[in-house]
Amino acid sequence: MKVKKGKMNWKNEIKEKFKRFFWHGYWTDPTIFFSLVLAILSNLGMWLAIWQLVEPTNRPMILHYNVYFGVDAIGDWKNIFLMPALALMTLLVNTILSRFFYYKERLIAYLFAGMAFLVQLLMAVGLGGVILINF
Repeated sequence: MKVKKGKMNWKNEIKEKFKRFFWHGYWTDPTIFFSLVLAILSNLGMWLAIWQLVEPTNRPMILHYNVYFGVDAIGDWKNIFLMPALALMTLLVNTILSRFFYYKERLIAYLFAGMAFLVQLLMAVGLGGVILINF
């Protein structure tokens, strides 16, 4: 079956959209690239820490500790997975917004990419505290 020159089948159309999305100047910008790579590595580190250190238990877990008020959030051990999941969702949203604004306003794109990394670091610190308190 031959594809007419003016029309593409759906597989070729998806391949073309995928190629246009990833072979783009956005991904080769060093500021964007390193911010997003470090954010992804931070998120993977959080998942790896949970996988290695958290064990299922029946006792309640301390999910948040405040210096002024002490323990202010208690939950099941499965709730610990919420922190890296929220960080991952933030990473995806910030990446999409950064990609969207890249050619319109580059500074905003850099801020979104940088904030994606900063959120990952802050969540990693929070997760580290939760792991240290409970395990």
